[in-house]
Amino acid sequence: MKIIKILFTSLIVLVSQMVQAGSAEPVTFTRQGILSYNFHSDLLGRGFVIDVLLPLSYNPEDNTRYPVIYMTDGYMNFPMVAPNLIHEQVPDEQGNAKLPPVILVGISHPLDSSNFTLRLADFTPVPGEIRGNTLGGGANQFLEFLENELKPFINNSFKGDESDETLAGHSLGGLLALHALFNHTDSFDRYVIGSPSIWWADKQILESELAYAERQTDLPKSVYMFIGGEEVCLEEGEVCGVQDFRDLAQRLKSRNYENLTLRKRVIKGENHDTVVNPGYDKGIEQVFKSKVLPRKYSF
Repeated sequence: MKIIKILFTSLIVLVSQMVQAGSAEPVTFTRQGILSYNFHSDLLGRGFVIDVLLPLSYNPEDNTRYPVIYMTDGYMNFPMVAPNLIHEQVPDEQGNAKLPPVILVGISHPLDSSNFTLRLADFTPVPGEIRGNTLGGGANQFLEFLENELKPFINNSFKGDESDETLAGHSLGGLLALHALFNHTDSFDRYVIGSPSIWWADKQILESELAYAERQTDLPKSVYMFIGGEEVCLEEGEVCGVQDFRDLAQRLKSRNYENLTLRKRVIKGENHDTVVNPGYDKGIEQVFKSKVLPRKYSF
């Protein structure tokens, strides 16, 4: 035991000397294909961090236009999704890739104490109560920011294809995507919707779905919805998150919308946090299997 202790102590001293023998200085570097911007919205009067992942084949000199995926909560989701997106654009031995060349845009709120309040403001269609406080209700303004400020910047700067745009959101971001699907149908072509907060404001989003069904029989979109099999609501043990998800999917299926491609998945063993990576990975692949149709509506 004494010998082991002496050897262990000697090892610590050796490692310490090795560490102290070198030096390190911080360097500034740019990740290949990724650009980051502090983007100020004149419409909302505040800023966002915008991360942009360009396709491996991106050439600024040609006339190619690329599909664009707009993803909410970029500070959490962009680092997980970007590597998968790069990998799935690489052709296999037969020359086939799971995804076409595509631009990924991550949209992040400031990482400070205002983060949760701003997410509620931007991602919820109507105000709701949280711990006795009425918050949220700014989804329409946020979607206007995307449509009139962020999209033109991406399309003009990186040759985004305005006829092939995807909205990807999880949790409150998933609620935002549902709201866009039913109320701003002309804004996006594909939707990846994870663990949507259907519960918000007494499930007001279901009223939006019903209103859409009453005025339209056509929904020419490619939609993938996912949720973790272990997601629970506020009451302990009540798996209503999954049930709400299934109920909404069944409602959409029962409408028999023309031109709607709808896929859904309850991912077993995953909770609200762990479902994000596998859900987005499969969801993005799935929505790009469907050809998008020209947009018809403006609401």
